[in-house]
Amino acid sequence: MLEFSDKGYRYFESKPNRFAEGLLRWFNLRLYLPGKEHRIDEVEVMNPEVVGDAIKRAGHRLLLLPNHPTHSDPQIMVEAFRQLKLPASFMAAYDVFLRSPLTAWCMQRMGCFSVDREGSDRASMKEALNILKDGQRALTIFPEGNVYLTNDRVTPFLEGPAFIGLKAQKDSGDDSPVLALPVSIKVTHLTDARPQVLGRLRELAAEVGSEYDSSADPVDEVKRLGLLALRKVMASLARSLPEKIGDDLPAFLGGVASEIIVELEKDLELSAKEGEDLVDRIRKIRRKIHSLRIAEESTLADFKARTLAADAMLAYRLLTYPGTYLEENPSLDRMSETVEKILEDLRSETLAPVAPRRAMVLFGDPIDLAEESKKAGRGLSSRLTERFEAQVQSGLDSLNQKNDCPGSAPFAPDPK
Repeated sequence: MLEFSDKGYRYFESKPNRFAEGLLRWFNLRLYLPGKEHRIDEVEVMNPEVVGDAIKRAGHRLLLLPNHPTHSDPQIMVEAFRQLKLPASFMAAYDVFLRSPLTAWCMQRMGCFSVDREGSDRASMKEALNILKDGQRALTIFPEGNVYLTNDRVTPFLEGPAFIGLKAQKDSGDDSPVLALPVSIKVTHLTDARPQVLGRLRELAAEVGSEYDSSADPVDEVKRLGLLALRKVMASLARSLPEKIGDDLPAFLGGVASEIIVELEKDLELSAKEGEDLVDRIRKIRRKIHSLRIAEESTLADFKARTLAADAMLAYRLLTYPGTYLEENPSLDRMSETVEKILEDLRSETLAPVAPRRAMVLFGDPIDLAEESKKAGRGLSSRLTERFEAQVQSGLDSLNQKNDCPGSAPFAPDPK
């Protein structure tokens, strides 16, 4: 579920403990991954030799950059690191640490530290740089910045990880490289989960006051029910959706999001640059709202900020629905995650997986940041970010070609 947090920020530093980390990695493998929250029965590292070769070149000065398609990705990477015997830290959203004192304690002992995704977090930046410069542990950052539930298509990466890697390389003051490794995570169903997915479709239909039509094309039904869910969410925010949708659903959703963004920018006295991407504009809006919410408590200003935050979240979610994603390949995996995404956005809660799954982890070619730092010209972070993103997408395409699990099969009509 896409979400933002406006809880009061508190920095959580990493406190890695070798014994606790080993015990927690075992717990993750035996109990947490196969449990009902994740239902990951298999994790396969497809090319461990890439990491081995990278360690020979750079030690543990590795910046690992996975995609973030599911709620299970950190746990999948923890298991990959266990298999590789690789000590690795994670930069993680601070609200995860706030779930419970036990959660925070465990994460810190596994080398995790917090980041305020909406603000300027100097403490987090400092720790990330120190980890890469010290070379005692690899550093893992998810450049997408959130869970998007579109496993086969990468969402544009943020530039922060590239900036961190380049700065760590520059600050180290020696020729020992920091290596950036793009990582592709593919999660697929191990069994024919159509009955469970159809059960969720019927839940969705009931929640939006309709019924699932088993005689209709499943993709068309997901679109129809998804639009009904959107109308329900917008009504809860005192908004309405135009009756006429048109044939270009992505353009329609983008248009609705754009109208909301323009309103928010006016309310917050923000201006957009000509041609500025809508996602970048909503991130700027979020930073402004975040600063208001952590500065004000239980006041009219905070009430208004919460209203603005709900509108910003709606616009952001609208922009993350790739309209052709399901149509171009209506597989069981894509159908399952699309229905999950709609239900999570409707309920504003995270859903558990419906069936056992397999995770494949593929490491891309290491990118030597010492060599990249020598290249002249502005926009190096941006160019590197594009390379990271392209490598992860290429890795996903490769994994999908090799995937012979039931999740890759077309989502056929209602099984009897």
